[in-house]
Amino acid sequence: MSKINLDGLLSNQALFRHISPFELESLKKEVVKLELDKGLSLFQKGDTADACFILVYGLMKLAIPSSNGSDKIVELIRPGQCFGEAMLFLEEPYPFYAESLEPSLLLRLPRNALFKLLDQSPTIARQMMTGLSHRLLGFIRSVERQSSHNAMQRVVDYLVQVAVTQDSNDIRLELKKNVVASLLNLTPETFSRMLHHLSELDLIRVSASRIYIHCLTALKAYASSSAVQDAGAAKTQVRTLAHRVPNELGEGQGLSLSSTSSFG
Repeated sequence: MSKINLDGLLSNQALFRHISPFELESLKKEVVKLELDKGLSLFQKGDTADACFILVYGLMKLAIPSSNGSDKIVELIRPGQCFGEAMLFLEEPYPFYAESLEPSLLLRLPRNALFKLLDQSPTIARQMMTGLSHRLLGFIRSVERQSSHNAMQRVVDYLVQVAVTQDSNDIRLELKKNVVASLLNLTPETFSRMLHHLSELDLIRVSASRIYIHCLTALKAYASSSAVQDAGAAKTQVRTLAHRVPNELGEGQGLSLSSTSSFG
């Protein structure tokens, strides 16, 4: 990895693809290559944010540590993505830690070098703004899915997304199941239970890290029906409570339903 040419790395990154040769030469003096083996930390939550990073290859996770050991993954960083830049603008410490999930190569761009580059190149400034906007939209959609979709819908959405990305019904989970569960805001046990349930229905077949989806249309239809069932169950529960509470009040306090609703 140490023999990789820095000129090629910089010019092949989308963020720097349109900079001038002069700007490229200036940037080379500031950028540092970082190599991380699997499982190593790049920075910790609370560390001073003095640089942003671009992932050349590998896979990084940004996560918030938890006292119970089940850290919450905020985002997975894939090759070509930049991260850490928002804290440079805000002059805030990193609110998460960064750890490599695979052997990874990164480019470290110090704060002063980044700001100088943004002052010199409106094109790069717009590209960085676009990248930040895409990630913000991604976070909003993730929150929306987690608040409006039940566990089964989230699991099915993830499987369908992987199938589309890999262009196959015979998919391979690139991430460990506990990592996927954290991304979906589920416990590992719940994620495994959802997969087992889908297997029992013969919608998928699970073999270690490989999952075969028998029919994408049927899988998506089942997820939609589970949402309807959840809504129906919730309505039934509300009706039951609405019927039970007045009766219990009447029995416990010697009041009739009509007397509790009378204000005259």
